[in-house]
Amino acid sequence: MELIFRQRLDRPDKAGRANVFGDLHWSGGNRWKMPTGVKVLPAHWQPTKSKRIATAADNANQLNLRLSRLLAAVQGVFTSADGAGRAEADVTQAEIEEAVRSVGAGSQRRKEATKPEVTGPAPLTPTATWAAFAERWQAENRGLLSESYLRGTNQVVSALAEFDPKLRLATLTREQLAKYTAWLYGQGLRDSTVLRHYKFFKDCLRMVNQAIPSWMGKLTVRYGRALSLRVSEVRALMDASVEGQVDAERDVFLFQMFLLLRDTDLRGLRPHHVSPRELPGYGPTLCVELYQNKTGEPVLIPLPPAAAVIWQRYGGQLPLVSQKERNIRLKKLGRISRLNREFVDVGFSGKVRTEEVIPVYKALSTHTARHTGADMLVLGGEGDQTLKEIALGHVSDSVYGYDTLERYGPQLLQAWERVLPSTVPITVSKQLPLARSSKQTLTK
Repeated sequence: MELIFRQRLDRPDKAGRANVFGDLHWSGGNRWKMPTGVKVLPAHWQPTKSKRIATAADNANQLNLRLSRLLAAVQGVFTSADGAGRAEADVTQAEIEEAVRSVGAGSQRRKEATKPEVTGPAPLTPTATWAAFAERWQAENRGLLSESYLRGTNQVVSALAEFDPKLRLATLTREQLAKYTAWLYGQGLRDSTVLRHYKFFKDCLRMVNQAIPSWMGKLTVRYGRALSLRVSEVRALMDASVEGQVDAERDVFLFQMFLLLRDTDLRGLRPHHVSPRELPGYGPTLCVELYQNKTGEPVLIPLPPAAAVIWQRYGGQLPLVSQKERNIRLKKLGRISRLNREFVDVGFSGKVRTEEVIPVYKALSTHTARHTGADMLVLGGEGDQTLKEIALGHVSDSVYGYDTLERYGPQLLQAWERVLPSTVPITVSKQLPLARSSKQTLTK
């Protein structure tokens, strides 16, 4: 069993305080992100010390005591299980929740909360229309997912109505799902699109508190090779003569590439996610710290000089438009940059594999930035996959730790400098310190 207390910096309250949660792992591949009820300013959070909340924080003693009691309660569950001869993997989350339920802050024990009267929307039933499910799902995720992704459920609803207007969740069987899947493939849809329909069904089951049957998870999805730009092509983007909206989109794309961000994480980025950190050999360096929207995993990496310049240029408020509009502008940028290399766009629709040879600029999208950044880091790191995994957020417990930034931050900056050395001097703002080597930036 391992319990690590961490702080989420992506959703601070109006006072700037961020939630602390317990990242609990135990045998059998079990994991629970345990709420603690503790909220504190990032400046007062010191996870490597015995008193994790600095004394300068309000109610520091009570908050530290609460974290200690939570830790003791969790440890007690596993100690009791061991004493009874039970394997660690047999401990359930329900047992742990029961053990920590009565733990209070400071000297006060938390009383069992009275369940408030439900005043929200009426609960859905398995006989509800697919449109009703889609409307509820969109309401739950609005502000968390892009509008274009939210609208994807409307396409699912339209397909279901065309397939069988009378079909409902209550009548969805294994045989019906197989027929619907075959019908979708008959429309020429790719595996990735069909998977969205499966995810929608699972969300509908969740909204009516029903278990997901095993047969609903059996869909083999294959993806074609994602586009990744070469170093010369990235340079061509940097050097292209563009202005206005396309120029702004170039900045956003390059920033996303340097930090290997998904589009959803890029949209969730706020000024407080980027702050100076001390890096060995570099001094105060702007670093980004966030929790990935898709996986919840933490990312803490330095901004390469060019990315820091872009961040400063827009004052921490990147000029983001819809994902659809971004893709349109990127294709225009790629065409102007003469990215005409042939790219084989491979798609899978069930057992059918399709290939289309198109110029790179036509395949350019927001997804290209993350894949390109990963390849650039491997190249700049001379084949070392660790740097890429840290930047992507695919980190293991053995790699991630309080000193990860100090150990790998300088290596990340060096890798970027090797693969894309900057050439044009810039003037750096004194209010936002950069890495020592950041006196150079993009070539434009």
